[in-house]
Amino acid sequence: MSYAYRLPVVLVLLIVGLGLFARTVYGRFLVLKAGKPETRWDLVENRVRALLEVGLGQVKMFKEPASGLLHALTFWGFVVLGARTTQLFVQGFIPDWPLPFIESVYAPIKDVTALVVLVSILGFFYRRLVVKPKRIAYSGEALLILGFIAGLMVTEFLFEGLHFGGLMASGNPDAIAQATEHVAHAPIGSTLAAWFATSGLNPVLMQGLGEVNFWLHLVIVLTFMNLLPLSKHFHVITSLPNVFLSKLEPKGALSFVPDIEKSLEEEKPLGLSRTEDLSWKQILDLYTCTECGRCEVNCPAWTTGKPLNPKMIILDIRDHVYADQARIIAAGKAVPTAQLAISGDVSAEEAAAAMPALIAQVNTDAIWSCTTCRSCSEQCPVMIEHVDKIIDIRRHLVMTRNEFPKEVGATLKNLESKSNPWGMASGKRFDWAKDQGIPTLADTENPEYLFYVGCAGSFDDRAKEITLATAKILKAAGVRFAVMGKKEKCCGDPARRMGNEYLFQTMAQENIDTWKEANVTKIVTNCPHCYNTIKNEYKQLSGDFEIVHHSELIPQLVADGRVKLSAGEAQRVVFHDSCYMGRHNDVYEEPREALKAIKGIELLEIERSEKLGMCCGAGGARMFMEEKIGSRINNVRVEQLLEANPQIIASSCPFCMTMLSDGVGAADKKDSVKTKDIAELIADRLILPVEVAPEETAQ
Repeated sequence: MSYAYRLPVVLVLLIVGLGLFARTVYGRFLVLKAGKPETRWDLVENRVRALLEVGLGQVKMFKEPASGLLHALTFWGFVVLGARTTQLFVQGFIPDWPLPFIESVYAPIKDVTALVVLVSILGFFYRRLVVKPKRIAYSGEALLILGFIAGLMVTEFLFEGLHFGGLMASGNPDAIAQATEHVAHAPIGSTLAAWFATSGLNPVLMQGLGEVNFWLHLVIVLTFMNLLPLSKHFHVITSLPNVFLSKLEPKGALSFVPDIEKSLEEEKPLGLSRTEDLSWKQILDLYTCTECGRCEVNCPAWTTGKPLNPKMIILDIRDHVYADQARIIAAGKAVPTAQLAISGDVSAEEAAAAMPALIAQVNTDAIWSCTTCRSCSEQCPVMIEHVDKIIDIRRHLVMTRNEFPKEVGATLKNLESKSNPWGMASGKRFDWAKDQGIPTLADTENPEYLFYVGCAGSFDDRAKEITLATAKILKAAGVRFAVMGKKEKCCGDPARRMGNEYLFQTMAQENIDTWKEANVTKIVTNCPHCYNTIKNEYKQLSGDFEIVHHSELIPQLVADGRVKLSAGEAQRVVFHDSCYMGRHNDVYEEPREALKAIKGIELLEIERSEKLGMCCGAGGARMFMEEKIGSRINNVRVEQLLEANPQIIASSCPFCMTMLSDGVGAADKKDSVKTKDIAELIADRLILPVEVAPEETAQ
């Protein structure tokens, strides 16, 4: 059979297929290029590690073992079969061209891999059509793509089986030898070829059918390739770059807005309102969404009936960008439609009507429902950054449009005037320490640590108990510490999470200047929100301090023998992970080590713990907003924790303590289940050194 006709046909297919693909991708690239600048080329070693672990290793997929394995096998299969696809296209020019040097080694790997991918695709069909997980929306497009992948595997097998089977059945010794040699190392190919050779089919017909499968394979490849940038499967192309270019600065740090005072003076729009406000990396995030729904089913707001769906936030912005693509390309860069009108290309009315602002299509209830827990980003297999975009929208609403819930306005006013979210008198900030002998920075020479108490620990009655317990432990361990007393001010976390970046920067800079003047270098705090802000965000303003959370310091003091504990009654304790210590800063083991150090405590775990832990509902400044839609997040979280049948629910955050205590009350369990901070549990078992006076540590 002559294959001379292959060359012109393959040339036409490649020119058309690659030409259409290049045209589509170039349009997407122009939009990407028009995004605001953002540096993502540093720390190459760390980026390569993320690419190997998350991109190629698919580690995030295995949080759901069954579907994760199917996806990983399919992905790895495509990587392995890339060489075979290349070989088939080359065979359009040079029939029966072998892969140089590796044919005998690659052939069995290729056959087994193709079979594994085919089985995985059948598993995906079963999952979508029979199991139907809630997080996956039915999509004809997805089934079509699965069909294409299955088609690639089937045509691969049929091409080899029919083509070489026809040669084996031809009776021509040279053809038989050629066929036998080509499939000698391909277990499935050789089995199918031998079966077809003895099937009684006409040898010429078999070769013709093999040729049909050859061309079907190539057409499917090119069709599949052209569908990718037009569908959610664009992630096949963008996921590895997105992982490589992912956020490497601390996860808990929100993006920094430079020259914010100047922007406000010049009345420049701030935050995310239009397509042109997106950075190129944020646009790449949009391209990369797989629509898998992992962010959706793990979002505390969505699962409790709030309008916030992290997946739809990404998809809605993506669709808006796609709809705006023609304007961006026509302008050469992402400029407001009004500027197009000025250029004379269109009238002002046409420009305004052509593309509504992105912000006009945003459900603000969804934006204000976010607790910034980062569960969405933690679960995302392609490392999309949802929270930053949500906060950017809040920034626009607060600083440009002056639109926000009334509680937000009151809280921001309190922060600005009293430097605490409740609006308590600044002079009462040190009342928690009355008659406790707590040293202040003003009268302590060169303390090892500044004990930064924070607003909750200073003003909230329940949180004050945690503050006193922490101070008791520090004194018992002989840690030289001091507090700022009445001079302490809010770290700025609520202001930043509410979207008032200007107020945050003002408050943070004031603290930084004060601490530098006082030669503060090391800080300890019992509030994860203060910890995260000072550790990860003050650096954006040149505030580089060594900070430790009490859940990190306490187990170290125990391990060093500086804190000694007495035995006590047996207690069943379940620990609730603070989002701002866990997902924001990867602190999971230290608080558990502190609890394990207490004799008699049985530490319980539930399924939704550590990286899978659910937010208490207080983060993202939600602590200071009413929860009017759906179920209360804290009540749902407490129900999860109660499944372990604990006597104590432990935490390491004053905000979590408030939410958990309220949840226990709502569950009518106050008599049987207590809520305690790890500092309180440790303080209750302290063996005090002789030199520590009892009256100084009494609570």
